[in-house]
Amino acid sequence: MTINQGLRLQLLVREAQHKSDMAELIDQSTRLRLVGELMQHWGDQRSQLGFTSSMGSQMGTIMEWKGAAPRGGVSGARILVSGAGLDHAASEVDAAVAELSRRNDRGVTLAKLATLRYIHRVTVREQMREVGLAEHADRTYRNWVKALHLQVLAILAARAGRVRLSTVRRVNMTLACPLNPQE
Repeated sequence: MTINQGLRLQLLVREAQHKSDMAELIDQSTRLRLVGELMQHWGDQRSQLGFTSSMGSQMGTIMEWKGAAPRGGVSGARILVSGAGLDHAASEVDAAVAELSRRNDRGVTLAKLATLRYIHRVTVREQMREVGLAEHADRTYRNWVKALHLQVLAILAARAGRVRLSTVRRVNMTLACPLNPQE
């Protein structure tokens, strides 16, 4: 990915976040178009990079560049250098689709549709067959895609809320020694 694409994607993410903040002022078709673009970017990232990433060794970098390698990217960019994984926008969409797949049967179907549509880029007819829709149910298919975009938008808005908390695992901790020791 070039720096220009990275800057463009950062602008898209900022625009989507701003527009989610101003949701009352934006019509639904524009919101769905933005979510579609983000999901298209997610599909591109996942098909190119997948889940895995690799980092070269420090010695290999020194040998390749005959010293310290130049630092790439714009200051503050969220795109990882050397293809080290999904960028921020794609990882947020990936988390939203994963959350969608954990919800219920409809969520599993929507996540499957997202994978088929944006990662594997299967034809519409094949997507409909895999999801379980009738062959000539084009309107139903478009409704499912719209539902997918709405669900992903809702999850992204919840994840990017003003009071976003980091994920903390809540477990009951047992005390190593009791507070009131009995003798």
